[in-house]
Amino acid sequence: MSFLREVPLDEHEFPPFANARKAFGFVPNFYRAQTLRPDLIEAETRLVGSVLLQEGALSRAQKEYIFLVCSAANLSTYCVTAHCEIVRALGLSGPEPEKIAVDHVHADIPIADKALLNFVLKLNRQATRVGRDDIEGLRTYGFSDEQILEAVVLTGLARFANLVSAGLGAKPDFEPNPAALRQE
Repeated sequence: MSFLREVPLDEHEFPPFANARKAFGFVPNFYRAQTLRPDLIEAETRLVGSVLLQEGALSRAQKEYIFLVCSAANLSTYCVTAHCEIVRALGLSGPEPEKIAVDHVHADIPIADKALLNFVLKLNRQATRVGRDDIEGLRTYGFSDEQILEAVVLTGLARFANLVSAGLGAKPDFEPNPAALRQE
């Protein structure tokens, strides 16, 4: 399932796996690929729990959209596939997640969310070009500092997950939909 040897961990006895199954309905191969270091899985699942899963400043849909657009921009087949399925499993209303992944600008979402996704794409691609004007732009759409902070952290989390899944060769948990993958 990955480039490295995996150590069997009991899905019911290892709390991060039990929590992942509860949150997502499955244990992602992303975590299975890291079983040589259960301590890293524990740290990552705490971060994912705090930033992505727990109620925060952004809605769960906004969080998933951030993960999708960043993952698509980074050509992460693993993360795009996983988060498209998570959006479906959560029953989030709105456009198909594949549309968000490849063309959020033309998706049927609020203009404020489009501005947020434009911001995170800039941060993801050209972090050193993000400045105070970008933050002020988000504020004009009504985003609070807490929401902006959460968007920045989620962008970093998505990029981290994209790199780890690629570097470890984590196989997608679901069949990838070519419509959700950017061609670059």
